[in-house]
Amino acid sequence: MDKLVLIDGNSLLNRAFYATPLFTTKSGTPTNAVFGFVKLLLKIISDKKPTHLAVAFDIHAPTFRHKQYAEYKAGRKPMPEDLVVQFPLMKELLTAMKIKICELEGYEADDVIGTLAKRFSIPTYIYTGDRDAYQLVDESTSVCFTKKGVSDLLELNNENFHDEIGLTPLQIIDLKALMGDKSDNIPGVMGIGEKSAYTLLHEYGDLDGVYAHIDDLKGALKTKLETKKDDAYFSKMLATILTTAPIDAELSDCILQTPFSTAVREKFAEFEFRSLLTMSIFAEEEQTVSVRTTVEPTVEVRTPETAAEAIEIVRNSQAETVGCDWSEKGFSFYLSDENGGNNAVEYALPIKQGLLDVGVYEYQLYPLLKAIFGGKKRVIAYNTKELRKKLADVDISFSAPFEDVGILKCITEGLSNTDSLDFCLTYYALPLTARAYGVYRLWEIYKGELSGKEKDLYYSVELPLSVVLFQMESDGITVNMDVLNELSEKYQAEQDAVTEKIYELAGERFNINSTQQLGKVLFEKLLIGDGRKKAKNTRSYKTTAEELEKYQGEHPIIEPILRYRQIQKLRSTYLEGIRPLIKDGKVHTTYSQINTSTGRLSSANPNMQNIPVRTDEGRILRKLFLASDGNVLVDADYSQIELRLLAHFSGCKELIRAYCDGKDIHATTAAQVFDISLDKVTPTMRREAKAVNFGIIYGISAFGLSKDLGIGTKRAQEYIDKYFETYSSVKEYIQGNVTTAKETGYTTTLLGRRRVINELKSSNYMIRSFGERAAMNMPLQGSSADIIKLAMLKTAQALQENGLQAKLVLQVHDELIIDCPKEEVEQVKLLLKNAMETAVELAVPLTVDVGVGVDWYDAK
Repeated sequence: MDKLVLIDGNSLLNRAFYATPLFTTKSGTPTNAVFGFVKLLLKIISDKKPTHLAVAFDIHAPTFRHKQYAEYKAGRKPMPEDLVVQFPLMKELLTAMKIKICELEGYEADDVIGTLAKRFSIPTYIYTGDRDAYQLVDESTSVCFTKKGVSDLLELNNENFHDEIGLTPLQIIDLKALMGDKSDNIPGVMGIGEKSAYTLLHEYGDLDGVYAHIDDLKGALKTKLETKKDDAYFSKMLATILTTAPIDAELSDCILQTPFSTAVREKFAEFEFRSLLTMSIFAEEEQTVSVRTTVEPTVEVRTPETAAEAIEIVRNSQAETVGCDWSEKGFSFYLSDENGGNNAVEYALPIKQGLLDVGVYEYQLYPLLKAIFGGKKRVIAYNTKELRKKLADVDISFSAPFEDVGILKCITEGLSNTDSLDFCLTYYALPLTARAYGVYRLWEIYKGELSGKEKDLYYSVELPLSVVLFQMESDGITVNMDVLNELSEKYQAEQDAVTEKIYELAGERFNINSTQQLGKVLFEKLLIGDGRKKAKNTRSYKTTAEELEKYQGEHPIIEPILRYRQIQKLRSTYLEGIRPLIKDGKVHTTYSQINTSTGRLSSANPNMQNIPVRTDEGRILRKLFLASDGNVLVDADYSQIELRLLAHFSGCKELIRAYCDGKDIHATTAAQVFDISLDKVTPTMRREAKAVNFGIIYGISAFGLSKDLGIGTKRAQEYIDKYFETYSSVKEYIQGNVTTAKETGYTTTLLGRRRVINELKSSNYMIRSFGERAAMNMPLQGSSADIIKLAMLKTAQALQENGLQAKLVLQVHDELIIDCPKEEVEQVKLLLKNAMETAVELAVPLTVDVGVGVDWYDAK
């Protein structure tokens, strides 16, 4: 059955913009509104399965309503620039999707939608966030209203309209005629609000009925209606959607053509809509040529009958490099000497799922894998660390020289890389059916963009580090099951007790984890804080720990709720959360070199970088991790590495002198800022100086510092001002970072790692401010990451060269941990300290604190 969907483009793109966190492409173009719109569009297509679809837009020009009433829609805030630029992008994408775009100068999108809804006598669904469209509901037309964001929809039709709204569709026009509409600046009858308007329409039916019975009314209401009758009928005209606009659109123009073409896939890639690229909404067809790359040859995919045949192809090739892709579907490779003009050849061996399938069983691949990954040809893959794991699982050594396209992409683009191989192939319009060839071409593309320093970073640091990380992940670190069980039991018992205490203080049992239920108890029943009346929507209650801390002392229930939250996080994240990850008594975290824009390593399953250290209770979790049988852990941690880098980069003489003389930097800062002798510095002064020292690195504001120190913002600002007066070169350095980033679009680290900061281009003040703080901090945080990576490489090399059994097992921020036989402890302590302190040469010394213990807690 034919079915038409009409979308109010302006309304839903605006809703999507505010409902979707602002993000940009790597070139700095905001695309969040387009992304939110497309997600709703695809959901509509999936849910409604329309045969026809059109999107209507307003044109930025006066409409017939403006010509009759100059104040129409006056006073509306201008559209944010980050939204304005997304309208042409949205239209580009809709054009690629072959979806009809309808717009007409002099008319609003509402008029276009109203005209099309009445022109075609088929079931029609209007999607909008504008209540004006309610008047269009009839026996064949429904309105799907976006109540919140773009996903919370209210569908109104002839059957449910009166029950939901309390009026008929046509009475919506008369409602606006009486009460007006502030958003459109429709005057209505001054002094008549929504309640009075509803009462009048329930009694007299419509505006004509109201004035036909004007003598039945009394007092001020009658006077208002009599004196503003012209305004009422004028407002009705303004509020009435035109259904006879001269829009050039026939039903045949609105046919929805699915699945979508490759052009749509390429637009998704251009806008970096990663999650949409893998959806089953595209036609099965070859990729077209992209303007972003040179013309690609035609790739022929050949299937050798056996792995032995494939091995001979590899051995007989003069190629120096081989692009590889190994997935659950099969293994494919591309040899760099096989590109003959306009033709290229990829060899693919599918993995058999059944007896009659084409290809080989996985075990039959192993000789080929050994020949390639144990050979001398340079292997190119997208994620070599994961590839090493898969090979290790089947006892195949990866000893060939290699290149990692994922790492290369991260360095050349100056951004974190969470993209899949499919996304990268699609972005460059490389064939998804020839993935090994695609991997090779991506390597050529990204390699061509490397600068001199970036080459050193890639080849001397990141590539060899991937091997070190693979070994660390494989070795893992032992978990103390006795401590895990003991802590689990302890915190479970406390959580149970705290839960009962909360119920007792609340006077009822409820779901403490439910924001709605907790909000009702706190703000409606117990009347805590400003919530002494019921919220319009229980989802608006704020019950975060930060919010609840404001109410400490108002009611005894707050403390146990905050404690409940702490225990729950400890248990779910760090105790019970670790259990399923334990294998052979160890956890094997996965490190990523490419998930952060600063170059810092990230860790997952479990996230060892996130083990809390600021509280005694958090630090006790380090007892969970211990050395292997008979060994100890050797732990070394850089001392104030980012402050030392600040001294180095800024050239601040006072800071450099203090570090070179081995002075307490926080006490020294306090003495210089307060202009007193070092021996007169009090613990409070030192604490405040420490907060400023570290806060300066992250661009702390007076408000943030006042919160950290529990002092007024005025005093906090005075402290920051004094700091910059004392260390003027630091201020110049920090401001210089921001200026340079605005000029070039990026900042760099000690080793030349770039971080592109697109946020600096945003018209949104908050986002732009974040970009400025990132520009201030990235050279320090990124250089710290560079240094710890160099230290890891030096440590791993020294352990190997000295023939030691000790193994590097953990890296957490500025800290390295080695699992070490007791007889090697003294040698390893010296080796580790030397590797870390000599990783780079700065204007100030790098110093590390070294500890030894059976578990991580004691070693630290």
